[in-house]
Amino acid sequence: MTAFLLACTLNGIVNGGIYFKNVNVCIHYKDVLDNQTFMKGDEPQTYECICKLVPFVDTDKVKVY
Repeated sequence: MTAFLLACTLNGIVNGGIYFKNVNVCIHYKDVLDNQTFMKGDEPQTYECICKLVPFVDTDKVKVY
């Protein structure tokens, strides 16, 4: 199955990912989550997300929403 991966990083460190069947849903979540910032101590932390096409996902091993 082809899917779209929403991959998010927090200050360049991979923080998680989730697979979607529909690119529009992936883009919606990306738009909501991307560029959020918060302060941790004295440092600002930035959450960055992208949607990426994944040509094949084994649905027996990965949940696709």
